[in-house]
Amino acid sequence: MDTFFEQIVKIRLSGKVKAVIFGILFVDALIIAGVLLFTLAYSLPLSVLVVGVVIWGSYKLLGMTSIEYEYIFTNGDLDFDKIISKSSRKRMVSVNCSKVQKYGDYTDGMIAPGSVNNTYHFCNPGDKAKYMIVPHKNEGNIMIVFAPDERLADAIEKSLPRIAK
Repeated sequence: MDTFFEQIVKIRLSGKVKAVIFGILFVDALIIAGVLLFTLAYSLPLSVLVVGVVIWGSYKLLGMTSIEYEYIFTNGDLDFDKIISKSSRKRMVSVNCSKVQKYGDYTDGMIAPGSVNNTYHFCNPGDKAKYMIVPHKNEGNIMIVFAPDERLADAIEKSLPRIAK
């Protein structure tokens, strides 16, 4: 029987991201005000085009601040995808749970146990998170921090080797 679970985790906006959003909107307002002044003095069609491009560009930039991670568990394989603006998806890491070396609860600021070359965070800071250390074909050992719900965590724990638990 096949085992399949998926979970989506929406990343909350941090203070830095909120400041970037405010900056984008502020610069847009300045550009549009400048274009309106230009319109009064020179050319209306060019001004409409510039305002349209500014609004479209802002829409695209602001959409990039909407980030979600999807965990997909299929028969012992765990995939982590990054979804930007609910329109583009990128596979970040794929893991075979039978190769996990360590697995446990994660606390904020935790230092990776053992020799870890890279750490991936696929959850919000402060979430009740788990970590796993897995060998990666290109990067050596990597640590993955994620926040599975109970049913996903149970499925992962059932497919882990005894050493990792």
